[in-house]
Formats: sequence, C-alpha cells, structure tokens
Amino acid sequence: MSEFTLKSSDRETLYQLYLYAFNAKDSAQRQSFWQDRFNHSIPYGIKDDQDQIINGLMSIPFNINFFGAPMKMNGISDVMSAPEASGKGGASNLMKASLQDMYKNQVDVSYLAPFSFEYYRRFGYEQVFNHTTYTIESDKLPRIKASDSEITVVRSSLAKQINHIKELFNQSELSQQAGLVRDEWWWEYLTKKYPNREIAVAFKANIAVGYLLYERSVDAFTIYEVVSKNASARQSLWQFVTKHGTSYPTFRYESANPTNQVDLLANPYPVQVESHPYMMARIVNFKQFMEKYPVTKDIEEITFSITDDVIKENQGTWTLSVSGKQVHLNKISDETLANSLTIQQLAKSLFNFRSLTSQIKFGAINEANQKIAEQLDQIVVTDQPILADYF
Repeated sequence: MSEFTLKSSDRETLYQLYLYAFNAKDSAQRQSFWQDRFNHSIPYGIKDDQDQIINGLMSIPFNINFFGAPMKMNGISDVMSAPEASGKGGASNLMKASLQDMYKNQVDVSYLAPFSFEYYRRFGYEQVFNHTTYTIESDKLPRIKASDSEITVVRSSLAKQINHIKELFNQSELSQQAGLVRDEWWWEYLTKKYPNREIAVAFKANIAVGYLLYERSVDAFTIYEVVSKNASARQSLWQFVTKHGTSYPTFRYESANPTNQVDLLANPYPVQVESHPYMMARIVNFKQFMEKYPVTKDIEEITFSITDDVIKENQGTWTLSVSGKQVHLNKISDETLANSLTIQQLAKSLFNFRSLTSQIKFGAINEANQKIAEQLDQIVVTDQPILADYF
C-alpha cells in the first residue's frame, strides 16, 4: 500500500477532518454510517507536524456488473482538505496514490461524485453517468389502475425488506448496467445513511415482484428507486404512489436511468423533466478492463495509442482485435503515436455515454482518428450506464 495509507487508529482524526471540511453536523446517525464507510474502505491521509490529518480520502472496494461482466470498482469518497492545507497539492497526491494502489490490486474501474468535473479530469476521470428528475404537481397525477388483483403492496422499512428485494435489485437495470452489486454491508449502510426512506414492496403469492424506495416530507413525495419483475408489478407500485395524491403537493422521481421516459404517459405535458450530471468513471487497468469487456461484435486488428498522465501502464501504443467475442489486446510500445486517444475519451465511449465518432463530430477528438473511432465504436455495449448509488 501507499505511504499515505492510514490505520484504523486514525479513524477519529479523519472523522473530525470530515466534519470540518464538509461543514457537517456531528450526530450518532452520522457517526454510524460514516464508520461503516471507513471500516470497509482503504483510507488515505497526509499528516502535519502535529500528527493531525490535513488531507484525506477513502477508496471503497465494490463489485459491479458491467453489462454482464463482473468487475472490481473502487469508489472514491470524502476527498477533503483542511483549509490551511488547501491548494498545496495534498489531495492530488492522495488521488494519485489511491489510483496506483488500485492498479496494483487489479481493480478495473473507479467511480466518484465530483465537486468539480474539471478537477477530476486531471486524474483520468470522465462523466459517464446522468440522472433524470421528473416532477409533477399532485393535481396532475395520472390515474393508474392495477392490472393484477393478486399483487399486494406492503409498506415497510428498508431494513426489514432487504432479504426480499436484494435479488430484485441485482437483476434490475440499476445493477446490471455498470451499477453496484450491493454487498450486505452496503445494504445496511443505506439504512443508516437514509433513515427517513421508506419502502413499498409488491408481493404476489408471498414472493416479492417489485419495490419502490421513497421519502416523504411536508412539501413532496420523492421516489428514488423503482424495480419490478413485470409491468403489472410496476403498475401496482405506481398506483400506490398516486394514492398519496391528496397528501403531498409535489411528486418527484429521482431516476438513475438517464433516458427520458415521459412518452409512456398518456399526457406528458404536466411533467417537468430535468437531466443532470451525476458521477464520473475512470478506467484503472485498460488491459484488464478490455479483456473482461462484453464486446458486441468481432473486429480485425487495429492499432491505436492512449495517453494517461496518472497510470503510465495504460499509456502507449496498443493492438486490439476481437474474435469469437474475445478481446485480444497487446501493448506494443510505451511510446504514443500522433493523434492518440485519452483514457477519458475511451471511458466515455466504452461506457456508451458518448461514442468516439460523436466526440470527433463535436471537436473533442482529432478527425485523424476517424477510422479507429469507427472501428472501436463497433464493439461498445448498446445500453446506457446506470448508477443508483452514491458514495
């Protein structure tokens, strides 16, 4: 591990920096979920002459389902600096150290929630996840009739229903399109971090066929996750929502799916739709990532170069071909050719957020890469990435 890796005995000092840096209020509830996060992470920090931590971050190991391919992902969380240490390069050193450790530990990709997209692009991250927010006033709610009378919807707490719903989540788009495969500790963490969230579970013959995660306030009924095995389960859950129509002035759905879905409504006009940037991703080990990548078709061998200013093992000139849906990738030189692709441009494409050819069209990539871009775009997954979790 890095020289910056902290010990378990540093937990309280790091927590105090976290409270100060993010102007967060201490509470038993905050201590509980933050301690879980610390206990399951690799903490990094820089100390001053008084043995006080002045820069810190946590690298949290997760598993993801990358469109059918199991991969290792580390989520970067709580990048923080004391005010006296801000702007002196400490956080940058920790980011670089954590990425080098990820590479050594054979991690495939890394995600983070940026305070600044520009800042984290310095470390090879790129925007690949968006969320979509739907807002509608209560008097404009559509009328929904459940189609299966054998489905019952039960209100409960998330903690009581985890065993019923975790497999539903793992089989849904929230998990299978580059999202988390939630570990047991993470499910428990969610109950601690979001104690006000409630759950409605749709059952048929005592088997969970869907669930809806939501939160109520004086001003709004807010939905965070909707998962269902079939359309009838989904209808029953949305009917449950509309039955609250006289109790809350506004209804909001914070969807992790970036695709606008108001066309499914009979009257989409009353719905306000907002797409907003969510999280960034970084390819940590390009060779390993590509050898696991769920390619969509075979291509003949191509040669291209990658620039990566942080993980030098990714930088250089590569040959890539796909036969029998298997990727054959070799690094032939540490040197790069003219008009190389950046690790960020490749991430944007390989996550199917924006194709290489589209990036060329908008001037983000040199037109000299047109042929290579067209070839690489052929193997990219066809669905969009979805990430419901935050860390």
